[in-house]
Amino acid sequence: MLTFWSLGLGWNLHNEQFMNDVSYIEQFKIRGSLGSTGNQNFNENQSIVTYGYYLNSQYQGFAGSHTLNVGNPGLQWETKFDYNAGFDAKLKNLSLRFDYYESYTQNLITDITLPYSTGFNSVKDNLGRVKNNGIELNGSYLVWNKGKDFFTVNFGITTNKNKIVELSDAMQSFNEKQEAIAADRGNNKPVLKYEDGMSMNAIWAVKSLGIDPATGNEIYVKQDGSTTYEWSADDLIVVGNSSPKYKGVVGFSGEYKGFGLSVTARYLGGGQLYNQTLVDKVENVDMLYNVDERVLTGRWRFPGQEALFKRLGNYSVDPDGDNIYTTLQEKTRATSRFVQDRDEIDIAAVSFYYDFNKKVTEALGFERLRFMFNMNEVHKFSSIKIERGTQYPFARSMSFSLTANF
Repeated sequence: MLTFWSLGLGWNLHNEQFMNDVSYIEQFKIRGSLGSTGNQNFNENQSIVTYGYYLNSQYQGFAGSHTLNVGNPGLQWETKFDYNAGFDAKLKNLSLRFDYYESYTQNLITDITLPYSTGFNSVKDNLGRVKNNGIELNGSYLVWNKGKDFFTVNFGITTNKNKIVELSDAMQSFNEKQEAIAADRGNNKPVLKYEDGMSMNAIWAVKSLGIDPATGNEIYVKQDGSTTYEWSADDLIVVGNSSPKYKGVVGFSGEYKGFGLSVTARYLGGGQLYNQTLVDKVENVDMLYNVDERVLTGRWRFPGQEALFKRLGNYSVDPDGDNIYTTLQEKTRATSRFVQDRDEIDIAAVSFYYDFNKKVTEALGFERLRFMFNMNEVHKFSSIKIERGTQYPFARSMSFSLTANF
């Protein structure tokens, strides 16, 4: 049986006598907390072998049984221990909230691949220990205020760094399976791998020096530093991190003589992204269909040309082992050439309203009349040109409303 607990302390410094002379500080509270939580992210019977029975047929009057799952007696709860320290402050028109956090997640649960000879393809096991740490800062500043009219700026920033502190031995088989997937000629996406000291969001690919102007082939860097034209899963290294170093929100809201405007934007930076759009739409396209114009303008076509994308090529496979080869277009596999720095500003929401003055509302017999316009996903400014909505829903929406109170 596991027990979970937490403890938190706070100190309102603004109530202390030595803070009485500091007139611009209306509130200043420091606080800290620590505690543990748990997550039983698996069915209880997955830690033991369970059986089912054949109820529709019998052998010599007895019902047969079969195993439903492979038991893992060593399977443990996923637990998390958190440390947090920060403060809340209000300095006249400025409000701030700051937190530093550090958390350790123990026994992350994942599926481990098993040999098919066992009769099962996977079993639940614990991944290891992962550390997350970072800061969170949120604030708002009242720039101007007069009666009902006002203008406020708000901002926030969050950083997070995660690292695998300790990896279980069982994850070795998972990594081997991922390398086999990466080596498949039909695979064109980076795979997930986990190693001690690395981030959970590390991007694994083979390091590339670009396209050879003489041949149009990609030049890969092997683990020993030598170069080759042959892609190999043995040369996979960490070439980026899909988790941004920082992200947050910034915006403003205000009202003047009945006109109100609010704008909220999200931003992030410091991370990387594997540009799958270039892989799928330029290098791994099917020439029998419509293609991106960069297939002709950006790919290598003649000796001496400096190009961003490799030449068009083919490879042959023997799917059945009977020496009857099928010619397929050569696939671009995970390479650092498509890892790009990701910096984005996303205007997430814009809201505008107008409250009609009393002369208009009284003439119409209303107590209040408001017109409102809202728009979401207004525009994205990004250092990477990539298709949106292919892996997650994306929709830009607008709405108008007219509200009347009698």
